Amino acid sequence: MAPNAVFWIRDGVLVDRMHINPVAFAFSTFAFAPIEKRKNSLLEELINFGFEKSGYSCADKIRLYNVERAHLVDNIDNAAAFYNAVATEAALSTDYFPGVEELVSDLTEAGCHNFITSAVEQEVLNAWSRSEQGQRIARSLKEILGQRDGFTKGRDHFAYVSEKHGAERIFYVADAVLEIQTGNGHSSEFNITPVGFGNVITVERVMEAVCIASNAASACDASKVPYPISFPSVDEKKIQLPDSETISSSLTAAGAHTVVSGTKDSIMEDLRNYFESCGCFDSLKTRKLTP
Repeated sequence: MAPNAVFWIRDGVLVDRMHINPVAFAFSTFAFAPIEKRKNSLLEELINFGFEKSGYSCADKIRLYNVERAHLVDNIDNAAAFYNAVATEAALSTDYFPGVEELVSDLTEAGCHNFITSAVEQEVLNAWSRSEQGQRIARSLKEILGQRDGFTKGRDHFAYVSEKHGAERIFYVADAVLEIQTGNGHSSEFNITPVGFGNVITVERVMEAVCIASNAASACDASKVPYPISFPSVDEKKIQLPDSETISSSLTAAGAHTVVSGTKDSIMEDLRNYFESCGCFDSLKTRKLTP
């Protein structure tokens, strides 16, 4: 029997860092903005834009900002590389959602294949997989799929798992509208079930991330940053975040088969209940009942 596959988003679904990445994007992009373009409230605007464009790579977010808002960054590659360094440093203070390690382990034992799918460069993901954090779930992952030449997040990853690993059904657990739309767009081709992950981020957690990202940026090699790094304080009143109902509605409208929502401490248990309702643990239950 062909296995089920579960596609996981590392940042924001497995690892509780969705409050970190948009802020790290904002600080990295701000660092590469010419002094004369660093208007008042730019940092807050970049933070809001980072949340709005969740699911895009840092480089793509910068390109979109250049087109949709104002041309801000010339050297996108260097800015994205600086972001990778800042986000990696900032991630040292993050951890998995409670229950992640047990859930992916149990899914593996039940015969499901777990994959991380990411827009992050493959080399960065490979380095993470060797870290203490990555090693904690390494045995429960079939493979980590990142950005490579001619191989990107989306259809390439779906086709690879469907064709190489023979996945009968792909559960795509994602927290961003773009990711759910992508999964839904290929649902009939690869039998994908998009599952919305509705983790609500509060302004308080964003302000925590501001401190973390600011310290991380200061600790990273800034030799390729062309302008002095001087970050203004962030006005929390200018941070705009969606509430739980808005998040669920957006994910549903994007094509989520279901939306699992909850607090940081409860959302993985809710996700486990969803997988159980889909029969993903049936084989595990059968083995445990067999003398």
